[in-house]
Amino acid sequence: MIEPVDERTWYVKRDAESSPEAIIDRFGGGYRLRRFSLTESRRTPYGVFMGVELAETAWWRLRDRPQNGSRRGAAS
Repeated sequence: MIEPVDERTWYVKRDAESSPEAIIDRFGGGYRLRRFSLTESRRTPYGVFMGVELAETAWWRLRDRPQNGSRRGAAS
């Protein structure tokens, strides 16, 4: 879910009671997606998107990606 913080910033959360997992902020002509951290320098950037909803979708796709780098359903 997307939770507005102010007119330029949104948190990406699993549900209303969860801690923020990512932060989306207005950046130039788009919306910058970064991993959430209380420390600005530790917010990992993941790209700039054309809309808040697109940035949120990108976050969940990143989270669902296999950690070992292999593709699901790939033949061995």
